[in-house]
Amino acid sequence: MEVLERINELTLKSDENGAEKSRAIKATLNAELRRAKAALLEDQVAKLDKLVRKGKSVTQETVASRQALVHEVRKAVEGIPDGVHSPRKPFRAAGPGTSLGGGKQPVTIDAEKRDHRMDKNPEYYQHSEASLQFQKDFEAAKARQDKSLDTIDQGLTTLRGIGEAMGETLRQQDVVLDAIHERMDEVTGQLKTNNMKLKGMVTKMRSTRNFCLDVVLICIILGLVLYLVAMFKK
Repeated sequence: MEVLERINELTLKSDENGAEKSRAIKATLNAELRRAKAALLEDQVAKLDKLVRKGKSVTQETVASRQALVHEVRKAVEGIPDGVHSPRKPFRAAGPGTSLGGGKQPVTIDAEKRDHRMDKNPEYYQHSEASLQFQKDFEAAKARQDKSLDTIDQGLTTLRGIGEAMGETLRQQDVVLDAIHERMDEVTGQLKTNNMKLKGMVTKMRSTRNFCLDVVLICIILGLVLYLVAMFKK
């Protein structure tokens, strides 16, 4: 049966992981094993659970027996040592017995030869030395990560404070710049007004000067005329 073969494969893989000397590599392999166990439970074991009530003329006793068998399969998968659970022997298919069918590949497990070690031994799920070490390493890594996150949070808080201070400074500068712009507009207006006044004064002065020159020229011409007339009378 495919499910049982997969259970045995994962069990053998667990044994290989247990022989690994490097803790880091062992932790990585155990993480992969846990993902494989989860995939098996969510896929094939879940399909078996759906097949419990399928089939012609299925009695309640048959359904109950099938449910018990699926439960055993689930416990067998969950009991594969993965760095958290304690070691157990590979799960193997028993002899002919009750059949869980409804699909192309029926499940056959002997309920009379079920493994009762988990029921009788309260220490079956006790942590092994490897799992305890893995848990310690995990807690240490988590503590380091929390410390790093706290440092990052403090840095972000400082940056946020600096940003708020810079924003307040920019707002104050905007007020000052607005006042400067208003003053510049006023000065520009005053300069334009003064320029207009100065232009008017210059124009007026030029007109007055031209008038004076004209009067002087007229006087000179009249003097010459009178002089000439006097000369001719003599």
